[in-house]
Amino acid sequence: MTKETHSKPTFASVRKVQVISVNHHQFTLEAIGKFHVNDNQKLSALSDMKKITGCDEVMYVATCNRVEWIFTLDHFVCPGLTQQILQIFSSDFESDFLKNIANQCVRLEGEEAAEHLLRTAGSLNSAVIGETEILGQMRSAYEYSVKEGVAGEALRILMKQCVKSAKQIFTETDLRRKPVSIVSIAWNAFLDKGFSKDSPIALIGAGQIISNFAKFLFENGYHNISVFNRSAASAKKLVDLFDNGKYLTLPEIDNQLEMHAAWVVCTGATEYILTSDNVERLGKKTKMVIDLAMPGNVHPSIQSKTGIGFFDMNNIQQITHENIAFRQMALEQCEPIILQGMIEYKGLVQERKIELAMQNIPLTIKEIRETALGSVFQKDLMDLDENAKEVLDKILDYMEKKYISVPMKMAKAVMMEQHQKN
Repeated sequence: MTKETHSKPTFASVRKVQVISVNHHQFTLEAIGKFHVNDNQKLSALSDMKKITGCDEVMYVATCNRVEWIFTLDHFVCPGLTQQILQIFSSDFESDFLKNIANQCVRLEGEEAAEHLLRTAGSLNSAVIGETEILGQMRSAYEYSVKEGVAGEALRILMKQCVKSAKQIFTETDLRRKPVSIVSIAWNAFLDKGFSKDSPIALIGAGQIISNFAKFLFENGYHNISVFNRSAASAKKLVDLFDNGKYLTLPEIDNQLEMHAAWVVCTGATEYILTSDNVERLGKKTKMVIDLAMPGNVHPSIQSKTGIGFFDMNNIQQITHENIAFRQMALEQCEPIILQGMIEYKGLVQERKIELAMQNIPLTIKEIRETALGSVFQKDLMDLDENAKEVLDKILDYMEKKYISVPMKMAKAVMMEQHQKN
């Protein structure tokens, strides 16, 4: 019988992994934003990048403070080729601008590229270290590339390790222990006052910050909530969260000043929403006022109001700096996780290469069996009765499975042991 030749699938080793990074460490947010492409242009841009570079796999991560191209390629990408890639994703800009970016951006390959991605997924490279959004953004970028057929096994294994190491960082270190977001810090200040779940809480505004604060209230069982806002439509979404939610207009604040235990204010207005007259008339029931607007929405006279705790963006800024400093100290706890992640990643790559290298063994064994039964021992088989043939088939089935599984396990164990030693 004629034997077919079976080609081995190509698979990118660690050294082929490459990263081009345009990020906040080297460039302004405005410059980074120039390399954001619309969703309807993304696939075309990635396809063009594959054509001009010859890379096997590619994914594209774009956030407010970084744009990164992650791909597999045999040769290193020079500034000239980098400029061509940037041109694809930013075709409206002059060559001098792109040349400058290409010369200054981060270009990494091999283990350096892989380690960079582990750190990025774990938020160690973020503008605010410890934020978890970047991991989700990287996963989404990878899933998009897989769906569109421009990413495969190499990036799958790399992203698998990125996710694993990032989750370890987020759960096993102090990197996320102290919040740095405006709403999280304000919420902790609110909790420190010990308000009961039945306390009447007033929210002024219905933008993103107030919406996020409302979610904290809802998730923690607060239900007696009043939302003051110019637009009823925006406020209604918040009001509907709560059993005792009420919508009121801004002019109605005057009639409600003695009714609430806490006021949380954040609007886009440049004037005071809680004026000096409002502050003066706040009732004994009010124990706290939180002003999360820039510029402030609460008259400064609140700071001298006896019995009322006041918390604003000045407090937020101070705590943010302290918490970021704390997170900086927690970075040392992340280093062993990154180191172990690199070891595990290289092990996963090596294991997959072994699997691919040996995947033709089962087919080869089957071909040997077919040759033995169909030609070498064909005459001998004709002298056997049906029972003997059935027993022989069982023996050959057993031997076939063992000759496939045992050598593969042994080879994999030997090669992985050698890899770990190296």
